[in-house]
Amino acid sequence: MDFKFHTHNIHLFAYCLNENVDSLGDYQEDWLWDKCDELVVKTLKPRFEFSIKEHLYSEKQNQEAWANLNRHFSKTDDYHPIYLQRHGFFTYQTDEKIDSNSKTAIIYPVQIYDSYGIGFQLINPKNETTKPINSSDIALANPNNCLMLDVNQKNEYFLGQTLLVTIKLERRQQLKQKRDKIKLKNIADNYIDSLFPETFRKPPFNRSGSLFGSPVFEYGIIRSAKSYNHIIIWFIGDEESENKLNRYYQQLLDLFAFRNKIIHAYKQVKKIEKDGKYKSREIQLGIKQSQYFNDSELNLKTLHELLVKLPNLLDEYSEKIRFIKQYQNIIVDYHQNYSDKIHEIKSDCPEEDLSFLEMFNERACSPFQERVAATVQFFQLDTSLINNGIDSIKSQLAIEQARKERHLQTTITSLGIGIAVAGNIASSYESAAPVNNSENDTKWENFAISFGLSTLGGILAGLLIAVLFTKLLHLFQLVVKSKVE
Repeated sequence: MDFKFHTHNIHLFAYCLNENVDSLGDYQEDWLWDKCDELVVKTLKPRFEFSIKEHLYSEKQNQEAWANLNRHFSKTDDYHPIYLQRHGFFTYQTDEKIDSNSKTAIIYPVQIYDSYGIGFQLINPKNETTKPINSSDIALANPNNCLMLDVNQKNEYFLGQTLLVTIKLERRQQLKQKRDKIKLKNIADNYIDSLFPETFRKPPFNRSGSLFGSPVFEYGIIRSAKSYNHIIIWFIGDEESENKLNRYYQQLLDLFAFRNKIIHAYKQVKKIEKDGKYKSREIQLGIKQSQYFNDSELNLKTLHELLVKLPNLLDEYSEKIRFIKQYQNIIVDYHQNYSDKIHEIKSDCPEEDLSFLEMFNERACSPFQERVAATVQFFQLDTSLINNGIDSIKSQLAIEQARKERHLQTTITSLGIGIAVAGNIASSYESAAPVNNSENDTKWENFAISFGLSTLGGILAGLLIAVLFTKLLHLFQLVVKSKVE
């Protein structure tokens, strides 16, 4: 289908941590740069081999990134664009205006605090000024869905990305469609459907607004963590809007970096919270199950296992709380950075309405901070419950140990009484036996029988007395306990 426009530019802003963090797993140092090289190969299909690292790092290993670019831009900041064509690349040392026909892509490699980032700009892919853009032209700008750098969300160091598409309408349609937001939204919806493959879960529509005087449509809802992707379709209505985009491009690169940093920190807190709640339910279930066993030995075994697990869980919770507070500080700091960057643009252009960009701070950052504070409170309360559980288990074990000791003491006392009674009975039997001076008395058989009967009788009588004593003692304890209660 025809979209009734001839020019569209794609701006990909992507960011990645540049330092190792223990809680995020293995760190891939060149992941973002490798992805950038893939983008160049798949979208531009250049006639030369491109490696962005060659433009960032000098031959000296001790020099940091941007060493090579700084040689060409020694009097400027860290925003050093690399202009690419299919047959080569070039950089400019001055601020002279560059003809858009002389480049097909621009790469802005940046370092923002502890993160690396790229602004990858595809300039009017499939540039045909004689025909309107159609769905197949748009699909060619995203071969193999390469614009989504981490579709499967496998790299925990990847902070996220923002895909900004600028569409320039025909002059005779600018005023008409600028007033008709429904038609513009239909164009934006169709553009997203054409840009991504059918198997890709496309982000839902979020809101519309205006930026630098031109209508803009935002896609992607943050609470949909698993499928969240941030996409903005921006209809450039006039040259003034386009000039402002170029003028504040570096500020937008920073703003989207702060935004993705905040969302990444919030997602990490959500993961920690989910894992903590799962383990909390598991421990609580174990404590409840330990109370249901009739077999005291099995009960004690379970309690001993919990007594080993719970202190380890306390250490784990302490570490989780530390990580959460680190992410909490990140959200607070970058929330302020985001506000400062908005203020910077407003200071330069006071009459500009930036409510579309400000909405993220108002609708997302404050709820994020409240939710993170609630997560910290959850772990703190759960820590108190675990401490109470440990004390309860120790009390149960102490009671069980005291009960066993009383039982053992009772058994020993009963056996002692039984042995004493058995000895007395055996002695009484021997004394009461009639004396016989016949020759048979000297035989060992009669002696063995007499001794065996006296011993057996003593043992049986002793066991009977021991059992009776134990029962009476147990009954006495129950009576005393009932009176106390």
